[in-house]
Amino acid sequence: MLDKVLMHILKLLKDDPPPKLDKELALIPKLCTIHNELITIRKILSSMRYKEQILQERETHLQYLANHDPLTGAINRRAFMERACIEIEKNVQNHVPCGVVMIDIDFFKKFNDTYGHIAGDKALCHLVQVISASMRKNDFLGRYGGEEFLFFFCNADKKTGIAIAERFRKALETSPVQLETGSIFITASFGVAAIGDKDTENGINEEFMEKFIDRADQALYQAKNSGRNKVVSFDEIEAAKIK
Repeated sequence: MLDKVLMHILKLLKDDPPPKLDKELALIPKLCTIHNELITIRKILSSMRYKEQILQERETHLQYLANHDPLTGAINRRAFMERACIEIEKNVQNHVPCGVVMIDIDFFKKFNDTYGHIAGDKALCHLVQVISASMRKNDFLGRYGGEEFLFFFCNADKKTGIAIAERFRKALETSPVQLETGSIFITASFGVAAIGDKDTENGINEEFMEKFIDRADQALYQAKNSGRNKVVSFDEIEAAKIK
């Protein structure tokens, strides 16, 4: 009988759902008390675990909201800058090039004026979906502001960064935005700024990031001025100045 009692207590501690008292064990008063107390303790612990899980889920959700653009789901500007600094540090330590790409939807104001702001929102979400679908595993996309987005590419030199941006450009121009009134094609322009070991000699911080975002923005401006729906690198602008 003792073995049976001990086995029952062990199951009370481990099994889910907990065992019930059989007729024989129910005749032992002290065991009935232990059984009921352990059941109560299990319910309390279960409730505490549930509350802890709810709190963790809420914390995760709040963290997601703090780091992501609510419309498109891309990470926001602050989160992009923080993550980019971390990734650049990693790449530099391994002597691996990386870079940023500034992306801007062409004629977005005209698109909004023609089809409405709801359609404009769909266009922004569409761009994020298209680019996210063809991103490499460790690369990431953030919304910089308005119709401008920033893309960070890891473990890739300028040539590869340009090729990645070109892949995005082609994917976007061949994939229409689905509106209630029909399918509408949009395009975007891309400015690429590569980052190498020498660029990080003075440290990696927000000021450093702003510098390279400005380079990508200059390249984007050139892409816009030279016809839009293009990929231009900052190095191309510098080379043109020398000529």
